[in-house]
Order: sequence, then C-alpha cells, then structure tokens
Amino acid sequence: MIYKSLFIQVIVSLSSILLLSFLMGWIFWATAYPYMALLVLMLIFWLSYRLVHYLNTTNRLLSQFFLSVKNEDSALSFPKNISGKSFDELRLGMQEVNLIIRDLRLKAQKKEMISDAIIEHAAVGLLSFDENGLVECINHRGRELLGIHNLYNIKALKKNDADLFDLFEIMKAGDTRVYHLQGNGVSKYLLISCTTIKQEGKELKLLSFTDIKNEMDAQELESWQKLINVLTHEIMNSVSPLTCLSEKLESNYQQIETGTILTESVLSKTRNGLQVIKEQGQGLMYFVEAYRELSRIPKPNPQVISVSQLFIHLQDLLHMYSNDQEQYYFSISPKDLQFYADEALVKQVLINLVKNARQAILRSGEIHLKAEEKQNGHVEISITDNGGGISAEDMKNIFIPFFTTKEEGSGIGLSLARQIMRLHHGHISVESEEGKGTKVKLVFQHSC
Repeated sequence: MIYKSLFIQVIVSLSSILLLSFLMGWIFWATAYPYMALLVLMLIFWLSYRLVHYLNTTNRLLSQFFLSVKNEDSALSFPKNISGKSFDELRLGMQEVNLIIRDLRLKAQKKEMISDAIIEHAAVGLLSFDENGLVECINHRGRELLGIHNLYNIKALKKNDADLFDLFEIMKAGDTRVYHLQGNGVSKYLLISCTTIKQEGKELKLLSFTDIKNEMDAQELESWQKLINVLTHEIMNSVSPLTCLSEKLESNYQQIETGTILTESVLSKTRNGLQVIKEQGQGLMYFVEAYRELSRIPKPNPQVISVSQLFIHLQDLLHMYSNDQEQYYFSISPKDLQFYADEALVKQVLINLVKNARQAILRSGEIHLKAEEKQNGHVEISITDNGGGISAEDMKNIFIPFFTTKEEGSGIGLSLARQIMRLHHGHISVESEEGKGTKVKLVFQHSC
C-alpha cells in the first residue's frame, strides 16, 4: 500500500511536469504571449521542488529507520510533522517493523541469557576455542575441573600440562578420550568428548569433559574383585590336586620301613602321581604365560590399513582351517575403505574373534564380516555368527580376564581385544542373545 501510494505520487508529479513542459513550449512558439511561458516555467520549478522534497523526505525516513536498526535503537520515534497520507502510512509501517525487530531482539537476548546461564551452571565442563587457540567460552565447571581461574588461549595449558594441551589440539569431531589429570594433590579422570561448530564463519572446537574418577574407582574395584575370584578359582583348581597328591605320596613313603624294597605297585602309584603333578604344573605355567601375554601388549604402530587387503588375508587363513559346512561372507563399504591402526594387532584381534565365532557355530553355520565407514568418519568392523549365543549371566563377565565357558581356552581373547582397542582409542562391543547368535563390533575412530 505504501509502495502504491509513493508510485502514484511520483507518476502524477512527473506527468504534470512533462505536460507543463510541452505547454510552455507551445506558448512560447505558437502564441503571442511568450511571458505566459515564464509563469508555466515557475510552476514546473515548483512541482520539481515538491517532487524532490517528497523523495528526500522518504529517503530521510528510510535512512533514519535503517540507521536505528543498525545501531539497535529500538526506542526510535518518527516525526509526526510531516503531512501526507503516504507519509503517514510509511511512518506507521516503519514503526510496526521497528516494534517487531525490538521484540525479536528482546526474545533473542532472553534466549542468550538463558543459554549462558545453562552453560555456566552445567554439571559438565565446556570449552570452545578457534583454530588459533583463542577461547570463545569456558564455563565454571570447566575452570574448576582444569584447576584454573580463567583461560584466554589454550596454549596457556602448556605450562601446567603439556599432554592435556596436545590432546585438546589433536582431538577431532566425534573423538572421546579418558585423560588422567593430576595436580595440586588431586587426581581426576576426565572423560573428554569433542565436536565442531560453525560460528560467524569460524570453525570452533567444542570440548565437554567430566570427572569420572568415582565411576572409574568403582569399576576398577569391581573388576579387581571379579578378577581375584577368577584367579582364585583357576589357581585353586591347579594347586589343590598338587597338595593332595603330595600328601598322599608322602603318607605312602612314611609307611614304608627303611631298607624295604619298593614294590611295583608303589612305584606305579608314585609314577602316576608325579605325572599328574607334572600336568597340573604345566597347566599352571600355561595360565601364568597367558597372564604375561595379556600384560605385555606392545604399543601400537599405526599405519594405513586397506580393509580389502586385511579381509583377503583373513580369507586365506580361513581357507586353511575351515570346512565345507562353514560359510563366510565379507562386505566392505566403500570398497576402498582404509583406516589408521596397527595391522598386526588388528589381525590378532580379528583372528581371535573369528576363532570364537567358529567355536560358537560348532564348525557348521555362517559368519559375516562387515566393514563400513560411519557418518561421523569412524570405521566399524563387525563379526556376526548364527551360533548358540551367550547367556545374559555370562554377558556380564565376558571381558573379565581368564573367564571362559569352554573346556579348553585361556579366557583372555575378549579382554585382550578390548585392551588393543583401547590402545587405538577405539572400543569393542558385544551383542548376543542365547539361541540367536552373537555380533561383535570394533569401532576405530578415523578412516583415511
């Protein structure tokens, strides 16, 4: 409506000026009253002045309005001494828009204040910084966990904890790490998660971290209790027969008088007893060697691994040991999928997991090996079988070292796999239901 009124005013003015110009020319050349043309010229000047004044007033109002918007001046009032219906409509329209903008700003400010309060009083530490290390935000809990009063650039962390600074620098979106922070006589275990956000054309790294020391201590205590129970069970199973046999042999020889020739029966019992002692001792040595293997995992040497080549290697191994009743299916997405890891350790994990799957299907069934790149850039390798599955009770203990439900086996396969995955900053998970098979997933943090 405002635009229509302004358009009509300009068209009428221009048309009047144009007609008067033709009239002035006609009077000057075709009549005997050339001085009349002077009056028409004065009328043209007056109409032109009025048009320019009209447009300037409109421009002034618009300029004043946009300047108030730029300066966030919501208290702007427009002059009422300018007459004209079109100006009244324009003034009213700009005042309405100004009020809408003011309301939107107030709502935005309220939301910002609420967001700031939530961030400041959040139960987890929050820290955001740009690519130059300049800190955009750090909340109260973040300063408390890091033991600092304020932080303007994360490079300042180098002085107190260079390792923590390096961790903040190398972490990428989707990464999750546990860091042991020590200082001022306080020990904390920080669970740190990373993501990235875009703000005003800049990419910011946002870190959230919380102290999980109590949870870690409780989990460690529970793990130690379970491990001690398993160790006690295994050691007692090996030592008890040794003690009984030793006492029996000692009792037999105590009953034999000095100088008596040993009978074949006594010698036979002695040989059998010693054989049992030897076998139990070997079993105990095997148990100790398994423990040494679990505690001596080498530090990973990450390199680019081609998943297709990795699977080809597994296929070659499986062809040597599998039978016709075992079916293996391999899937890779994308076909050229690669990731960073220690190839020898990854092969060791996959071989152990496939071995478990073969035992689960009792050498007759299907095993699916699938590798894919997730949307967050992580690489997931899964091993799925259609065997008998794992009971809910046993699922609680599958990662405890030396826990096994098999007659033969060390019980370190899954615990070894979990340690190797932790060394790669990845994780392993098991999904299983008794009678419906098992799925083991390995997640590595970054593809190539």
